[in-house]
Amino acid sequence: MAHATITHHAPIKTVVGIFSSDRKAVDAMRSLDAAGFDADRVQLTADDPSRAAEIGGKTYALEGGIGGLIAGIVVVVGFAVWGNLATNPVGLVVGAVGVVGGLTAIGFVVGREMGRHAPDAHLFAGVVRNGGALVSVQCVAEDCDLATRMLGEAGARDVRDEPGAEAL
Repeated sequence: MAHATITHHAPIKTVVGIFSSDRKAVDAMRSLDAAGFDADRVQLTADDPSRAAEIGGKTYALEGGIGGLIAGIVVVVGFAVWGNLATNPVGLVVGAVGVVGGLTAIGFVVGREMGRHAPDAHLFAGVVRNGGALVSVQCVAEDCDLATRMLGEAGARDVRDEPGAEAL
């Protein structure tokens, strides 16, 4: 059964089913759900080639956002202490929101762009660009074997086994 608990000791892999249409992919998702796969570990990608290229990869968006947040706080504190901005509390609050929010957003974007793509990223983007769909399943050990079998039985024209994000 597909109820394995994913721990830091078991390597997480991504199994990706390539489908000729989103209808077949939706049927595969229903089969995986019926087999007990966790819904937040199964993903359908059918209309966004850039998102398809990220399947099985790793991004640093969270780390970039946190870095941007910290940089924004440092800038605001610097201007408040040494830049005489503290004399205008309204300006300080408005400026702080703008600077911290802006640098956080920039950090998210930079972190996302610094991500590592899976070996089949170009294939996945091309499939979606040409009207196909992908179903990806994050899994461990025997769950990956079950997911591979179920994706094939649901009509996937190919099933790829991608290394987990920690292997990239």
